[in-house]
Amino acid sequence: MRENLNTRSYWEHRFSTGDWEKNKGRNQTSNFARGQLPYLQIEKTFNGTILDFGCGLGDAIPIYKENFPDAKLLGMDISESAIEICKREYGSIGTFFQGTADDALNVDVIIASNVIEHLDDDKKIITTLLSKCNKLFVIVPYNEEPLHPEHVNKYTEKYFSGVSKYDYKIFKCHGWSFIGFKELYYGVYFKNIFRFLLGRPLVRQRKQIIFCFPGNQYIN
Repeated sequence: MRENLNTRSYWEHRFSTGDWEKNKGRNQTSNFARGQLPYLQIEKTFNGTILDFGCGLGDAIPIYKENFPDAKLLGMDISESAIEICKREYGSIGTFFQGTADDALNVDVIIASNVIEHLDDDKKIITTLLSKCNKLFVIVPYNEEPLHPEHVNKYTEKYFSGVSKYDYKIFKCHGWSFIGFKELYYGVYFKNIFRFLLGRPLVRQRKQIIFCFPGNQYIN
């Protein structure tokens, strides 16, 4: 499937065969959502519409429901199989549909968590999403090196400077960063001793960056 990396058929295969679940993708989605909550500029009493763009199997939706109980929650993904699973498991708390950025509905808030780094035409997609919301949050790996095999872009503070104005925050997040004694000291510091002795690249503590864009639509 590598020759079709990040295409619709690629992600359809990963979700329909259980590969995503086998590789703990569901846990990662949940960890991402919880770790990113402090950086989402959304009030707990928010009662507008939130769209999870690239929702995967929908595992961020119950976390958004817990923290924004009055919001209307939507999820969309390129994979039909993923959306069927979302409807089956989380259909009681969210509405799900298959599509691309062009198919996104006009909403108050769009959250694109760890999906944009998979897309070659990321700046075009951001522009499209901005036309459909009041506020857009884009969360991606920060200054990633080397890139994960599925990632095609490296993000720093100024990456989207030619697209739109935005605020940003760099942070550490469970599911991506090495956090805590075991992960940080054993997974990074201790193992880096042997990586250095063997002439292998050292591992840095990974971070994420959240970009907050004001959108171009006003939804009553």
